Amino acid sequence: MEPVADLSLYVRLISGMILGLAVGKLLSGLAKFVQHPQEYRMNIVHALWIFFLFGAISVFWWEEAQTFGKVQWSYPLYLYQILYCSSYLFMTAVLLPDEIKSNDGAENHYEYFVARRYWFYGALLISHSLDMANLVIKEGFAELPMTPMFFGINGLIFVLLALGITVPKRWAQISVAAIFALLTIFSMVLE
Repeated sequence: MEPVADLSLYVRLISGMILGLAVGKLLSGLAKFVQHPQEYRMNIVHALWIFFLFGAISVFWWEEAQTFGKVQWSYPLYLYQILYCSSYLFMTAVLLPDEIKSNDGAENHYEYFVARRYWFYGALLISHSLDMANLVIKEGFAELPMTPMFFGINGLIFVLLALGITVPKRWAQISVAAIFALLTIFSMVLE
């Protein structure tokens, strides 16, 4: 079997389709709050997470555009890329479900989110871990910024994820979402 002329283009297309689905799900989920304001009430937690996911996807895709050519693509890396992109789609689907009425008594998006926060934060943990590995794959281990700021931000992220998973209180959920939104703004500015 002959190798494909531009394998990185193929991987970009597949990645773009998955991320496009995630952005589409974000926008259609956001539109439900406008289309059906009585049934779907926007809350600050969802607004912050929607902003975070949209920003994180845009920053991720921007960084990928700059580093795709540096990778010698193989089937395991291709599967890795699909998994990484799929983590964004999964988080979006958990955050903005098609239906919020469920057997656990959730009556609104916030209650639904808190009841399923383990899934969302677990996917975010996986996505962040994949992001750190992605940096090594695309840039090389020697390019990792082993600085106090790097360790501080990553330590903060893991503490926030643990807080979000373990503390269902509204203040904790708002705080975690707000800090992640701020981190996204910070990463957008750095790009």
